[in-house]
Amino acid sequence: MAENPAGNGRKAYVEFRARLDQAFRPFAPIDLPDFFCGHSEDVRLLRSELQTTGRQVAIYGERGVGKTSLAVLAYFFAGFDDTNTYLARCTADSTYEQIFGHFLLAAGAGHVPATTERGTSKRRSVGVHGASLGRERTEKSTERAISPASLISPQMLLRVFAETSGLLIIDEFDRVIDKPTRTRLAETLKIFSDAASATKIIVVGVAETLNELIGEHKSLTRCLATVRLDRMTDSELNEIIEEGSDSTGIVFSEPIRRRMIALSDGFPFYTHLLCRYAGEEAGQVLEGNPNARIVVSETEYAKALRRAIKTGEAELSETYHSAVITIKRKTEKFKNIIWAIAYSEDREVQEQEIADNIGLLTEVRPTRQSLSNPLGALIRPDKQEIVGRVRQGYYRFSNPLMRAYVRLIMEQHNIELDGQLEFPWMRGIS
Repeated sequence: MAENPAGNGRKAYVEFRARLDQAFRPFAPIDLPDFFCGHSEDVRLLRSELQTTGRQVAIYGERGVGKTSLAVLAYFFAGFDDTNTYLARCTADSTYEQIFGHFLLAAGAGHVPATTERGTSKRRSVGVHGASLGRERTEKSTERAISPASLISPQMLLRVFAETSGLLIIDEFDRVIDKPTRTRLAETLKIFSDAASATKIIVVGVAETLNELIGEHKSLTRCLATVRLDRMTDSELNEIIEEGSDSTGIVFSEPIRRRMIALSDGFPFYTHLLCRYAGEEAGQVLEGNPNARIVVSETEYAKALRRAIKTGEAELSETYHSAVITIKRKTEKFKNIIWAIAYSEDREVQEQEIADNIGLLTEVRPTRQSLSNPLGALIRPDKQEIVGRVRQGYYRFSNPLMRAYVRLIMEQHNIELDGQLEFPWMRGIS
């Protein structure tokens, strides 16, 4: 029977996409140890603290630096049983009962928080030798409470988890608004530590300090270890690309590799995003030739940029466009300021440098005085507070991921201009 080249090509592409999904994951945590790159010192610290009796762990830092991936793989790094590792993701409405009720259910503890059990009892017709006495079959619905959520307490949790080697991972705890939930979590961390529980708790969230994530609880000083994840170095981001290339067979030229690293601004999220989209574009060659080399050229790189800008993260796109678009009359002043802040190599940019950078980008340098009103507008809610004033005369992006997003836009614009602009973060890359 003759081979079907089209069928073989489609199969090769599907298999490639499966490998790509394991290697480059911008929208989901890395869950295979082989693909976790960088943060080697943080891994060692996490392992040491989790293996210390009486220590719980808080992992915090900026968005997009790999906090959840580190937490998800903590069982592997520290030698815990993965079957007793559970993850709960928080929302603004999450409560203590919901978070720990989720863990109890996942562990098969037979606890349903704040709910009831519904059952149906059936009353059959009474009959003798198959003859009915005239009563019809009826059904009665009943409800009874099961382990009400109010019973969830640190002591109850200890009874379930204390003797089992496992991890309870509370992700995105920074989103929780309920103050009693924050207080009760602090109490639980302390009690689990005092009891030397074999199950450890890991709290994960976006924050600059531990107090910002957990709140001020002096009792946690001894029992809670902190792992603050910073942005990755260029060599760590390059490790992501190398590991992914080895797994998928994608070939990135050295200039494209270095440009993607520079644009990532230290965030593995962007490295994964650009590599994922570039790989999807380049991998399509397999459908026509299942034995073809998968090479990311300038064409695939440009397409990946466009996709990353358009679909990478909706919140960034919406914030950017809300800030730059004006309704009453068309003006470039807001876009120019945002680009000028992204152009700087410093995260906190002084007004004088903003004016100088606008001059470099547009060849028309504004005065510092003329920037006062538009800068003031950019820190207000109607412009999504895209920029924040750090101190008098200094500004930075409110969302740390925004600078890299704006740089993607600037890089795409520069490609359209055939590279006429020179960006400081791209110096030496050709």
